[in-house]
Amino acid sequence: MRLKHIEVFNAVMLTGTVSAAARLLHVTQPAVTQTLQHAELQLGYALFTRQRNRLVPTHEAQALYPEVQRLMSQLESVRRIAGALGSGEGQQFRILIVPSLAVRALPRALERFRARHPQMPVTIKTLHSAEIARAIALQEGDVGIVYGSLPHPALHEELVATGRLVCVTRTGDSAADRRTTVSLEDLLRSPFIRIDERDPLGTVLADQWARLGVAPRAGITVQTHHIAMVLAEQGFGPAIIDSFTAQAGRSDALHVRTLLPEVPVEVRALLPQGLRSPQPVADFIAAFRAVTAS
Repeated sequence: MRLKHIEVFNAVMLTGTVSAAARLLHVTQPAVTQTLQHAELQLGYALFTRQRNRLVPTHEAQALYPEVQRLMSQLESVRRIAGALGSGEGQQFRILIVPSLAVRALPRALERFRARHPQMPVTIKTLHSAEIARAIALQEGDVGIVYGSLPHPALHEELVATGRLVCVTRTGDSAADRRTTVSLEDLLRSPFIRIDERDPLGTVLADQWARLGVAPRAGITVQTHHIAMVLAEQGFGPAIIDSFTAQAGRSDALHVRTLLPEVPVEVRALLPQGLRSPQPVADFIAAFRAVTAS
């Protein structure tokens, strides 16, 4: 399929009719019909069937559409960047970050970053660590902030901070005694809130209880440390999260205890391998390192 075929296909999928697609693309209806027919001829199968004056996508069209949506999104990004470069605005600084660290650490780091780059456009996207690694490898972001190490030939890693896993419980619950530590083995004896094992820290935690030869009891599994902390604060049980999230959400309703044996938690910055990072990237990493250290 050529680009014009894809644009017409996308317009028809969005609008459902040839006339509406023509208006969306600012072309004539015969032009849309001809382009669509040419695309189907090249592909060797129909993309739409006509039902009551509407075009209904075939099974093949429905299978193609998610990829077309991604391509159209990338095309719009190219147009936006090209326009910004032409107007002298320059490219935006793109930050990819795990959700938990975007709640408190990111705003504090941005305050420091803005002091050095007050006019620079910034875009922020929250993703999980593995998704950030893939995006940075494809140069879809300028810097990624993740948990743990994610070795990849297209990535360069920089250590930003080191924390540890902690257990948080609601103050006043029977499980929330005043000890400052709790053993993982003790915690595994009752249901708790844990991070999905597809998360790097979830994998580390699963490895720990495998070493102990103890299986966790059924509880609640979530994808982000912040959600785990909120659920613990609401009384759904103890949660195992990282110390950065616990520190950012510290309140009188939460009791925080260090997990034993201690499990270190690393926060790392991911950069595209082999590319010289511009000064804003170095400034942002330095700002993030400063706020997590404090």
